[in-house]
Amino acid sequence: MSTSSTVEERFGSHRMRFEAPDLICIVLDGPLSVEEAEAIVARIFELGRRHGPLCSMLDVSRYESSGARVRQVFLQGNGDRYPIRAGAVIGASFTMRIAMSMVLTAGAHISPKSFSFPVAFSATEAEARAWLASHQKPDAERGAELLPTGT
Repeated sequence: MSTSSTVEERFGSHRMRFEAPDLICIVLDGPLSVEEAEAIVARIFELGRRHGPLCSMLDVSRYESSGARVRQVFLQGNGDRYPIRAGAVIGASFTMRIAMSMVLTAGAHISPKSFSFPVAFSATEAEARAWLASHQKPDAERGAELLPTGT
């Protein structure tokens, strides 16, 4: 995921970037540990508290299955509604699309208030950005600054 200026945070081999005013970009590279998943979830909620509902772009093209405990971390979140307005998933294989759809469906049934946002799967970042554009804040509200991470 590229942009002219970026501030990224690392969670093991995984990366997260915030693009003001309301876009988080997450790249999962390899398997996630429970600790990495918990840190990513905590950061999503922190960004949501600071910036309001977010759009999420998740690149899973190099993600490797991480097990039931990691899925549970994402399903549980922090107990509140995820601060996500819309999500786009990039690079998911057919099998991964099915698995992610099942997790999202389970989340919507188990905790409907937590998973009440639309999700689209796309092959490329450009397609994901185009789909998310209709869910982002209007241009007048958009800023150019990136969130400083302190890392």
